[in-house]
Amino acid sequence: MIAWAKAGWAKAGLALALVLSAGGARAAGEPKTTPEPKADAAKPTKDSAKKAAKAKPAVDASKKVLPAARLDAARAALAGEDDAAALAAIESLGGSGAGNAAEPLVEMLAAGAAPARTEAALDAFAKLGAGGALTPARAFEVLELYAAHRAPEVRQRAVKALGTMRDPRVVAILLARLGDAAPGVRGAAGEALAARKERAGVPRLLALVKRSDAGAASPLAALATPDLIPQVAELTGTVDDGVLATVLGDYVQRADVPDRQRLDVVRTIAGLGGAAATAALVEYVASVPAKDDRPSKREAQKLLDTREAAR
Repeated sequence: MIAWAKAGWAKAGLALALVLSAGGARAAGEPKTTPEPKADAAKPTKDSAKKAAKAKPAVDASKKVLPAARLDAARAALAGEDDAAALAAIESLGGSGAGNAAEPLVEMLAAGAAPARTEAALDAFAKLGAGGALTPARAFEVLELYAAHRAPEVRQRAVKALGTMRDPRVVAILLARLGDAAPGVRGAAGEALAARKERAGVPRLLALVKRSDAGAASPLAALATPDLIPQVAELTGTVDDGVLATVLGDYVQRADVPDRQRLDVVRTIAGLGGAAATAALVEYVASVPAKDDRPSKREAQKLLDTREAAR
């Protein structure tokens, strides 16, 4: 069993168990989905047939479920004393891509488990979420609890798993974890917000960059708007050069950045010291197709040549 950081967690766990036990009742009361309209009686064209063929696997994948016997076998392994068998069951559930695969994992985490099983289960949640198979109603509550766990590595894994969910409630938790004491947790929250294109995280990520928080650099680069970059450039001399080089270097590689701004960013990077600035220029030049002779690429190469000659 997990030793929670606070006595209040026991009550939270009990509340979660009640929520989970009521899940079936809620599901049974949900309104039926509107049936799809019947297909046109006209003979489909080749293009429409191809589109239907391509779309069908995605629909089938979203409806994939594991048989009850396999779920029961997984529950038995998770409740048993054989750690190897439990971890194998967790890995199998996480890799199944099934919509109901999270159920035994939710039950185990709600009751509490040994650290190795807990971390493996959270990783399995992340795999299921990445494939669109993590149902918010069955997993959100337990992941919310574990995102505030006393162990940083557990919080980090829970935050990663939450980031894969399509539940809008996730955003508030990710924003809160940007203030976590552990760098890894802050970084995971920033990456999750960037993956979701959640610009609500920009102010906090910028505040972290101003404190030279390396984990906030790439997420800020992914979410930054063009008008924010001059503010980042103005931090030169007050923030670690490596952190600034990462923000600007990642930003300049974005396809949506106009080349006239890339020129300014490339020159700003060149004005930074250290290997990180050189690496950012090298990576930018390498990211541009060989046949693309854009001005910013030529400028970056010229600045690299100047740096090399100055050695």
